[in-house]
Amino acid sequence: MTPAGTGRRAFAPRLGGLLILATAASTWPLNTTLAAPLAASHAAKGVDYAILGPRFARSRAARQDGAAIVARARTFLSRPPAPRQVRIEGVSSGQARAPGVAGPATADPSDVAASWTSLQDMDVMLDMALAWRLTGERAFLSQSECYIDAWVSTYQITFNPIDEGRFEGLILAYDLTEADLAPATRARVDAFLHRLATGYIAAMETGDVPIKPTLANNWQSHRIKLATLAAFQIGDAALVDRAHVLFDKHLEANLRADGSTLDFAQRDALHYVTYSLNSQLIAALAAQSHGQDWYRDRSATGKTLPGTLAWLGAYATGEKTHVEFLKSVVPYDRQRAAAGSAMFQNKPWNPDTSARTYLLASRLDPHWTGLSRRLSDQAGRSPEEIEPGERLDWLNLLAR
Repeated sequence: MTPAGTGRRAFAPRLGGLLILATAASTWPLNTTLAAPLAASHAAKGVDYAILGPRFARSRAARQDGAAIVARARTFLSRPPAPRQVRIEGVSSGQARAPGVAGPATADPSDVAASWTSLQDMDVMLDMALAWRLTGERAFLSQSECYIDAWVSTYQITFNPIDEGRFEGLILAYDLTEADLAPATRARVDAFLHRLATGYIAAMETGDVPIKPTLANNWQSHRIKLATLAAFQIGDAALVDRAHVLFDKHLEANLRADGSTLDFAQRDALHYVTYSLNSQLIAALAAQSHGQDWYRDRSATGKTLPGTLAWLGAYATGEKTHVEFLKSVVPYDRQRAAAGSAMFQNKPWNPDTSARTYLLASRLDPHWTGLSRRLSDQAGRSPEEIEPGERLDWLNLLAR
């Protein structure tokens, strides 16, 4: 493990992984009078970040590539935030709750729908923050602050990583706006993220989770993602060190010697392989943005993320095929299939759904760039259009 020092605000900016693509000439007008002051504001206030540092998206090429993000953000300028307690884990069509899942059952389908609608705020606030960084227009900053503050002032953290998995959008939005937010807002967000990091890390270290088997499956990957992002964002090196230990332990617990994963053994579904890997890769990307290489870490028995990506790659390229969920040992999967959920039917896995995984991997290792482009080109759609999930537009503004 790379030592990170001790204490809060301990990280000096490490921008090697975040230099912006600047090879294309921009035809989109750039407000050069705003770019320098914004960068200076970031530096002067000594803000930390999870992934998106002070130089992110400040080049002309970035502004050109981000035009679609800005256009989308403009459509949300008058949309109010809708924070609420979220309950989506274990819920599917025709079913209130999976056997053995944590928390109360959700009997009202409208409550589930409201949770999903509310979680769209995570994408909106990130769009607003990206648009602020790309244009310097204060309307975007104001709307992003409105959303971020509404959520951290309202939401009570449950430490359910399925319900809270999309909170990475809030953390990345804060990366982009922190230096320019009101001091009171910053204090509330920092306190929220400190609770998020410490709570998830303590639960993982002590095993104090409602469903013990989730300490080794995709749930743990999501816990590690959230804890890592929050720890880096608030600049708490001691928390980062603890998250790194948990990250490495999870490599041993979740990955298999042949490159497959525990989730694949349990669910017989490549969907759950990518679902878990995506969170592990985002945690590794946060580390990379601070000069640490978690991506190439090896477990005690030599298990690695590159090894699992290579195993999955045989399916992503079409060399191998797989019918999903046929041998799942989790009764819930059959119940969801019977309830009509399209995802849980016994059908061939679509390699296009790994586009998100290999896009993330390509930002950590250029070896995966070709496969990432191939998957994107053959699909002709963005990862979000192929399969719903957290927006990854910001990855296209990062240097490889």
